[in-house]
Amino acid sequence: MPAAPDLARRRRGRSDHPDAALRRAREPSRGARRDLGRGPLRPRPRGGAVSAALRGGRSVTGSGAAEVPALEPVAPAPFDERTACWGASMPASAEGLREWQLRRAWEVAGSLAASNPFYAPRLRLPAGRDAASFRGLPVTGKEEVVADCAAVPPYGSRTVSSPHDHRHVVETSGTSGGGHEVYALDADDELAVFRAAAVGFWWAGVRAGTGVLLTLPVGMTAAGIWYYGALRTIGANVLSAGAYPATRKVAALTRYRPRVLVGTPSYVDRLAAACRDEGVDPATAGVASIVVAGEPYSVEWAIDVERSWNARLHEQYGSTERVMAWSCPNGAICDGALGTLHFPPELCYWEVIDPETREPAADGEHGELICTPLAAEASPLLRFASRDRVRFVAAGSCACGRPLPGIRAGGVERYDDMMKIRGVNVWPASFDAAVFGVSGALNYRGSVRRAADGRELVELVVEGDPRERQSLAGPVREAVHRLVGLAVEVTVVAPGSLARDVPEGFVKVSRWTDQRRPGATR
Repeated sequence: MPAAPDLARRRRGRSDHPDAALRRAREPSRGARRDLGRGPLRPRPRGGAVSAALRGGRSVTGSGAAEVPALEPVAPAPFDERTACWGASMPASAEGLREWQLRRAWEVAGSLAASNPFYAPRLRLPAGRDAASFRGLPVTGKEEVVADCAAVPPYGSRTVSSPHDHRHVVETSGTSGGGHEVYALDADDELAVFRAAAVGFWWAGVRAGTGVLLTLPVGMTAAGIWYYGALRTIGANVLSAGAYPATRKVAALTRYRPRVLVGTPSYVDRLAAACRDEGVDPATAGVASIVVAGEPYSVEWAIDVERSWNARLHEQYGSTERVMAWSCPNGAICDGALGTLHFPPELCYWEVIDPETREPAADGEHGELICTPLAAEASPLLRFASRDRVRFVAAGSCACGRPLPGIRAGGVERYDDMMKIRGVNVWPASFDAAVFGVSGALNYRGSVRRAADGRELVELVVEGDPRERQSLAGPVREAVHRLVGLAVEVTVVAPGSLARDVPEGFVKVSRWTDQRRPGATR
C-alpha cells in the first residue's frame, strides 16, 4: 500500500541503505572523535564521594552504598544535553518544548483523521487545538491494535507505508495475555528511537568505544534491538550476550571488563549471584554504570545494587509504542531517594492522566501514561493507553535542573497489578514498602493461593542478610500486617536464592504469583 501523503516525509536524498540511519545519527559527533581514543571512561573517585557535578550533589557513600567511580565524559554530546533534543532549533524552556510537542501531536492527529484507514472512521477532530481538546480524543487500547493486526495481517490497517521502506519490525512480548501488537519502522522511525535511547545511554556514561554488556536478547521485541541500535549510534563496543547463559556472561565480564551493564533488575541480581558462584566479586568486575529496565524496584534494592557492584544505577522506562524516559546523569537514586526518569521531547507526546477524573496528574500524583508517538510514520498511534501506573514528576523538580518532566524511577506498575486479597485491594508496592522497610530484607517473592478450606493464603519468601536471617520473619510479618493489613506466612532464604531462579533472556520477572488463577503474575 503506498504511503499516505500526509504521513510520508520527503527523504531529501537520504540513502535507503539499512545502516544509513546509524551513520547519520553519528555524524554530529564526528568532530570530537579525535578525543575518543584516550579511554572513554575512567574511575575518578573524588574525596570519598562521586563528583557532585556528575551526581547531582548525592554522595553515594553518604547514602549507605560504597563509593561509585565517576564516569567522565571525553567528548561533547551529539544532542543538546539540557533538553535531550537532536534538532538544532528546538525550544529551550519546558513550556516551549511542551507547546512544540502539542503542535506535533495535533499534526499527527490531523494526518490520521484525514487518511489513515484505521483512524479516519473513528476520529472527529474538534475546532480547538489545546491540550484539553487533545485529551478529548479517544484513546487507542492494546486490544484494538491486536485485533487490527489480526484482521489485516501482519501489521494492521494502521500501517500505511510501503514494505520497501520498512527497516525492522517489533512485537510486544504478549506477557499480558492479550496477544501481540506489531509495529513496522521505516528509516526515520528507526533513527528516532535509536536517538531517543542514545540520550539515556549517554547520560549513563556510554561514549564511543565504551564496553557495554547487553544481557537482553536482540530479537523482535523492542528493547534489545533498540538498545543495540542506540549503542551503535553512540559508537559503543557492544557485547551482545543476551543469548548466552549466565556463566558465559560472567566470563565476558571478567575477560572484557565492560564498563556498563544492561539488564532487568532481576537479571542484574541473577548475574551477581552467578559471579559469586564463579568466585568473582561483582564489585571488582569493573562495571561503573548499570542500566535497568522492565521491572519496579525499591530504593533499598537500588542502594544495595550500587553497593554490590560498586557502580552507579540508571533506569530506562520504555514501551514498544514509542514512549521512553531515562534517568539523567544523577542516576536512578538521588539523595537517598528514587530519582527521575526524563522524557526525551522529540519522540512522543505523553500524558499522565488520572484514570478517575481524566484530568492531568499533578506533580507527585499517580496516573496512567498515555502516548502519541511523534516519529512513527510507518505504524502510527494516537493516544495509546498503556495501562502503566506512573508517578508524575514536573519539569524542574529534578536536581539536574533540566526542563524535562518525567516519572519517578523504580515505581512503574501496571493497573492490572492490583490484587484483591480477602476483600482488600492491594498494590504490590504496599508489600514492597513493608518488606523493604525491615532491616536485613534484601529481596522477596510473594504468592497468593487458596487453601483447601477456601481461605486465601499470602506467602512471602524473603532473602535475608545472613546476620539477621534468624530474626527476620517476625518483623516482616508485623510490618506487612501494620502497613497492608494482612496476615502473611514468611519463609527466609539465603541471599541470592531467588536470583538463581531468574530465567535467561529478556523476561520481566513478576514479584507476585496469583495461584488462585493459573498463570497469573503481578
